[in-house]
Amino acid sequence: MINNAIKFYYNATQLKDILRQGAVQWHVDKKRLESIAEHIYGTLILAIGMQSELNLQLDMEKVMKMLTIHELEEIIIGDFTPLDNISSEEKIKMGKKAVKKITESLQMQDELIAITDEFNECKTKEAKFCIAMDKLECVLEFKKYVDLGQTSLKKITPKMLENKYLKAYVDSGKYDLADIFFLYHMPAYKDFGIDENYWFKNLKKIEMCDTEKNILQK
Repeated sequence: MINNAIKFYYNATQLKDILRQGAVQWHVDKKRLESIAEHIYGTLILAIGMQSELNLQLDMEKVMKMLTIHELEEIIIGDFTPLDNISSEEKIKMGKKAVKKITESLQMQDELIAITDEFNECKTKEAKFCIAMDKLECVLEFKKYVDLGQTSLKKITPKMLENKYLKAYVDSGKYDLADIFFLYHMPAYKDFGIDENYWFKNLKKIEMCDTEKNILQK
């Protein structure tokens, strides 16, 4: 029924109003912080571009669905980051229950739950690609924040340093915040040729276009 579709729409689009907690935790200095829905859009655009250049043999319809819906759980459970110290097992358990609740009005509920499970299990080539896009989009967004001087390691707090991985990177003295985000998430996209060497020799040197810089700095 159409009413069920509208109910789902109103539930799902709450993601337009939920902020990405990484930007909140790192006190990104912007007038308006990124929402989860904006992050989803970023992953979709990134996936289209990467599929174009890597020419992977993927079911792109499934990829688009997976990237669109895999954050639905955050309407109920919130947007956890590595600094929250929530285990992946606990997050998946909470998330599955949330997705079931959010999609209960839809006839295709079983399909959406199955796609979400596939993403979390990270066994298929589509799931691995989606997770890579999800993590890489986050990295690229933080690279933008760092490039624009909107956040940096100067925003770090003693509480953040309770995360042993972050503390190890900071204590090394070799990396800025964008580097740390890249290295922390690297297992997700390394198999696509995006490793530490590629980051420092290529991706880190890519600058935002002047037009975008001017818009964001106003």
